[in-house]
Amino acid sequence: MTSFNHYALGAVADWLHRTVAGLAPAEPGYRTILVAPRPIAGLDHAEAALDTPYGRARVAWRRTGDDVVVEADVPPNARAVVRLPGAPQETVGSGRHAWTLG
Repeated sequence: MTSFNHYALGAVADWLHRTVAGLAPAEPGYRTILVAPRPIAGLDHAEAALDTPYGRARVAWRRTGDDVVVEADVPPNARAVVRLPGAPQETVGSGRHAWTLG
């Protein structure tokens, strides 16, 4: 077992969670989450989930041919600011959402 208390290991896990998968807080306490995945070359999919005070938040993306499909679960009584590559920023409410990037 490796300790995530070591800065380098925690930093890598944080980068995977917030940047590659794209799940981060947009304000303290996750009342507003940030959905901003960065699909990178060499990866076909990524997913992150977190139990917030409002419920489970989840962001996932996967490549399907030339497209990238992004899914987000926003917990009840929360919202998400969505920043996707090549698309305008938007804000969505609770529930399951999906986008296809071409």
